[in-house]
Amino acid sequence: MKTPGKFLILLSGICLFIACSKSDQFSGDDLQMSNLNKSAVKINAGDVFPLSGLALYRTWKVGGGEVLQDVGLPCTATLEILENHGIIFTFTEPPKPTIVCYGKMSESGVLSFKYPTPVAWGLNITDILRLHTCATIWGEGINEGTLVFKGNFDGTKFNATAKFMARIDVPCPDGMLGGPIDGNLHYTFGYALTVD
Repeated sequence: MKTPGKFLILLSGICLFIACSKSDQFSGDDLQMSNLNKSAVKINAGDVFPLSGLALYRTWKVGGGEVLQDVGLPCTATLEILENHGIIFTFTEPPKPTIVCYGKMSESGVLSFKYPTPVAWGLNITDILRLHTCATIWGEGINEGTLVFKGNFDGTKFNATAKFMARIDVPCPDGMLGGPIDGNLHYTFGYALTVD
């Protein structure tokens, strides 16, 4: 009886040794952005990707989903990959000036960045948004006076969106949506771009 038990223990030990030795073939060089990103395009620190596509602006009512704004404007951009997962996203929506945003991107291509503060004349993008819409704004995409974008880049396609809520309770003759508007609104600013 002792021999079969010892044999099973020895066999289990050999199987564990083989399994562990196969997993030990990992080397630290495998932990590079280009290997973990799901794209066929290699992404490394120092790379700069020229992008083009649309800047997207959508607004719709929380109750019922009535769409008040669904606009895509031509946009060109560059995405620069920095050391330590940093990124610089620079975009232009003619005739507006070029904007430079800083953020982070994980090895899997998930990214986030913030609109710069202030944008111009001491105003944040949230101040400018309030002036153009006469809206009160709040939500996950707003932090410290700026818009926070979340998205991904796979080496070919770049997508990022800032989501927030708005309420327009006063007439806004020069505003993009007029006003007042009954109820709360969903608002998104985003980018749908591809590598040139």
